[in-house]
Order: sequence, then C-alpha cells, then structure tokens
Amino acid sequence: MVEGTDPRAPRESMLRRVLHRVTASNEDLADDDLQRSSINAGVSTIGAAKLRTRASLQGRIDVLTLNPRGTNRWLEAELRDGTGAVTLIWMGRRRIPGLRAGRRIKVEGMITEANGRRVIYNPRYTILPE
Repeated sequence: MVEGTDPRAPRESMLRRVLHRVTASNEDLADDDLQRSSINAGVSTIGAAKLRTRASLQGRIDVLTLNPRGTNRWLEAELRDGTGAVTLIWMGRRRIPGLRAGRRIKVEGMITEANGRRVIYNPRYTILPE
C-alpha cells in the first residue's frame, strides 16, 4: 500500500464529522458553519489573521455597543467567525443602519492589538444578506 493512502480514511472522516454533528452543542455547530462560510467566501479566518496586516474577514456580530467617553463616541462590535474574535471600532459613529447583533458582515482593515484584544479601527464593511 502507498504511504498516506488508506482506503478507510474517507469513511473515518465522514464518521468523525457525523459524530461531531451529533455530539456538538448548538454553539459549536454555529461556529463550524461560520468558519466554513468564511473559508468558502475566500476570506481569512480571525484565528489565522496576523497582527499589523490588512485582512478581509467575515463573521457574525455578537455584541454591539455605543461607547461614550466624554465628547468622543464610537460604535464597537465584536465579530466572531468560529475561530476567534476581533473588535471593530467605528470612531465618531453612533450607529450604522442595518448593523445589529446577530447580523453577518464582511470587513476589511488593519488588525492591531489594544488591551490584549484584536481590534480593527474604522473597517470597511459589507452587511451580508440574511
């Protein structure tokens, strides 16, 4: 038999996927779907995106907050794609029409780090159809 070719491999892989689908939580299944849709869309996953590089990401908004600090206000969102999370900050914005928690979006911008978390300031965004 040729090294690396096992006729049982596709079968075991299929069985492993079925077992995962049966035993996984709803949250794990949603994360798997988000990760698969990011890969299928040809964008980077949050977990694989490197700091201080421009990245195109896609995922779901989990948390959306208005952050008032004195006269400076910004809209902050947490984007998740099943592999990790990144905080999106739109400075000077109070709201973005159509953007809400649970909505899927595609963003592009420079990934930085602030207070131990990944952040993209003023990302370009596209709200994806539901």
